[in-house]
Amino acid sequence: MAFREKLAWALLATTAGGYAIYCYLLAGVTGRNGWDGPVWSIVPPLIGMGVLMALLATIGAGGAAISAPRDATAPPDERDRLVARTAQAHAYWVLTSGIGVTVALMLAGISLFQITNLLVSILVIAEIVRYASEAWHYRRGWHG
Repeated sequence: MAFREKLAWALLATTAGGYAIYCYLLAGVTGRNGWDGPVWSIVPPLIGMGVLMALLATIGAGGAAISAPRDATAPPDERDRLVARTAQAHAYWVLTSGIGVTVALMLAGISLFQITNLLVSILVIAEIVRYASEAWHYRRGWHG
């Protein structure tokens, strides 16, 4: 497995795991405050998710780099650029669609707490799609 594929898998696992922990912490917040709680109440879960994801991503990237030091320092080749561009395009559709849904729900009158959590979720899901797409194209081979 090449360095960039290992990195995609590590970042996919990190992002999904961090988001799962965020959802767990958010369930505690909504259990106390409901879905119309104060927006500031999501700050601790967001900080927790960010710190955990940064730590795990650093460990994952370090492990991938240690296992393939020559690949880690090599510039991306044409295949790497095509895989990254395709993955970003997939994530872009998720992101723009999610923002459109959020705007529609804002017009329907959902709370600021719900809007904030929806936007965080859309951003994280778009990143999960990006990393999953990268891992998929590296694993299956680029046929574009």
